Amino acid sequence: MLEVRFNQQLTMDPRGRVTLPSRLRSALETHRISSLIFIVHGKRLRAYTPKDFAERVEAPLLVDDAFDPYQDEKQVLRLGSACEADVDKQGRLVIPPELRGLVGLGEDITMVSMLDRLEVWNSADFQQAFAQAQRRAETLGGYGSSGGGGG
Repeated sequence: MLEVRFNQQLTMDPRGRVTLPSRLRSALETHRISSLIFIVHGKRLRAYTPKDFAERVEAPLLVDDAFDPYQDEKQVLRLGSACEADVDKQGRLVIPPELRGLVGLGEDITMVSMLDRLEVWNSADFQQAFAQAQRRAETLGGYGSSGGGGG
């Protein structure tokens, strides 16, 4: 996202305010982006720029068959938790309390840049998920594997 790559442990205050990493703040300012859109995904929050959210999350839902019996479920899962948060002049944003509660965010969080988004995790959950992914990669023959073969 915005060609900024990081994995950073951050502290969230009781009001849900998080100071964004300086590289991310700089990239947001450069691209004149003043908000991020959060959605719940498993035990983490995904955050997108408004443009990426429209392209990556909303647009695929528009091409789905309106009579698909799972269409409503997909929309509820992807859009039901969507919440836009403004970045203030100090480079902070407030993660809404309902989203913090849904994924169990506390004071210690980990923010990770991914290909087209950011992810915000409870730090302990991130460490557990990362360790599990490492074990799986070792089982599959290494990090370069794209399937069940060696790598």
